[in-house]
Amino acid sequence: RNPWLQIDLKAAYLVSRVRAIIYSSSGQNVNIRVGNSVTNNGLNNHICGSPPYDGSTDTKAIWRDVSCSPPVWGKYIVLQRIMASHYLEVCEVAFNYELEIAILDGSTDVEGMSYEVDEG
Repeated sequence: RNPWLQIDLKAAYLVSRVRAIIYSSSGQNVNIRVGNSVTNNGLNNHICGSPPYDGSTDTKAIWRDVSCSPPVWGKYIVLQRIMASHYLEVCEVAFNYELEIAILDGSTDVEGMSYEVDEG
C-alpha cells in the first residue's frame, strides 16, 4: 500500500533536483521527498514535487524530473507511489546538489557562493 523507496545518500546534501527513471505505468502519482528524517520511513520529509504525468499508458521506462526550489538539505531521497493498488517501479535515481562555500576575508563578514554540481 502506497509503496516507497528510500535512498540513503550517506551524507546531507543541498539537493536542487531529483531525476528518476520510473516505468510510466507507475510514474504517475509519485511524490519525491528530500530530508534528514527516517521517521515514518522518511515519508514526513519535504516534498520537492511530483513529476508531471504525461498520460502515457505504455510500460516503457521514462525520466521523471523534479526541481527542489528552494534547494532542500537532506540525507535521504524518498520516492512514494500515492495509489495504494499499484506498484512503484524505479530503474534509476540521480540528483543534483549545490555546494556552499564560505570565504573569510579577514573581517567578520562571510561571503557565500553556490555552485551546482551535476552527478549524472
